[in-house]
Amino acid sequence: MLKLVFLVGFAHIACGASFRARPHLGTRPSCHRSSCIVAAAVQPGEELRSRAPMGLGVLRRFAEGSVEIDRVPCAAEGSEECYALCDTSECSVVGNADSWDRAKLTVYFGLWYLLSVGHSVTNKHVTNALPLPWTVAAATVVVGSVFVGALWASGAREPPRLSTAAMRRLLPIGAFHAIGHIAGTVGTAAGSVSFAQVVKSTGPVYACVLSALVLRQSVSPRVWLSLLPIVGGVALATLKELSFAWVALAGAVVSDLALALRNVYSKASMDTQSANDMPPLSPANHFGVLTCVSAAISVPLAVVAEGPAAAAAWRVAAPTRAAALALLGQIGLTGLYFYGYSEVAMKALKNVHPVTHAIGNTLRRVIIMLVCMLVFRTPMTAVGAVGSALAVGGSYIYAMVKTQESQQ
Repeated sequence: MLKLVFLVGFAHIACGASFRARPHLGTRPSCHRSSCIVAAAVQPGEELRSRAPMGLGVLRRFAEGSVEIDRVPCAAEGSEECYALCDTSECSVVGNADSWDRAKLTVYFGLWYLLSVGHSVTNKHVTNALPLPWTVAAATVVVGSVFVGALWASGAREPPRLSTAAMRRLLPIGAFHAIGHIAGTVGTAAGSVSFAQVVKSTGPVYACVLSALVLRQSVSPRVWLSLLPIVGGVALATLKELSFAWVALAGAVVSDLALALRNVYSKASMDTQSANDMPPLSPANHFGVLTCVSAAISVPLAVVAEGPAAAAAWRVAAPTRAAALALLGQIGLTGLYFYGYSEVAMKALKNVHPVTHAIGNTLRRVIIMLVCMLVFRTPMTAVGAVGSALAVGGSYIYAMVKTQESQQ
């Protein structure tokens, strides 16, 4: 099942990276369900050219790059739009644009959830087998760097162009990304995934404090009050957590703090950048660059932290060639899951309202907790369950308050 999720998710990322909207050339074509009548490049006195319905020939030309996806009118008259495969003179309609957009968003959210669960489960299996969380964390971002590097090198995605000033701004952000990822992996290796998810619900607390200190943004009393359920829920869940470990708590807290710093400084960087010294980065390329910077920082940190013990731990975890190949495959899968769910999340959240975002992220956290509790048979007391629900629900309340204030 996890391999199927992996194949679907990364086929979407890799193929979706090559979808570029075709610039409109001349008069826009008018398309019908059965054919596409095109007014572009037609000389006076000539008849409008049309093409047959969608067929294998069109799909083959699309695979070859001679036709591209475009939005066109579904009929000669009317405002309804359809997606079509078009070249400079003719199009073949695929379907109603609104229906396809809804389907695409459903796929985004489904992949976001499935890849997140896949990463949480696979990462925990790997750290259970190989108790080197610093090394595992470094390996996962190296895998992500190789993946995005392949997209850039192949031309499937336009590579970023970064000035020296841009790199200076991105380096500390990448460092926070590396620390957050390493700490999160250390935390889940030492304790349960469900406990880590509960503690990570305190992310909004750090975001508010750091926004006030770094960005000098005022935080209203309503927002501060909305954080109380989160703090109380985490305290309650931690107090009665049966699989409690101080390393797990510290890892989740440091991860939350580092990722909050990453987000705050990312916003500050985007607010201060200029067109001359930092060409705009797409969200996908921004995350790709941070992944590469994170890998460059994580590898030496892992060598210092676990290098002396790595060889012995690897021999115990993978005593045979087959076991070593299987473990390497799991590590590679973990890295691709991590990169995949992060990128799909960006694509999903870019197309929805913040309220939908908040609901979706809350549901994602609950799904990860429930799945991991079932897979790893994690015990939880009734008080711990109430505290977990309070913390996760509190993060949703915080998001709702922030959204309401931004709309005022």
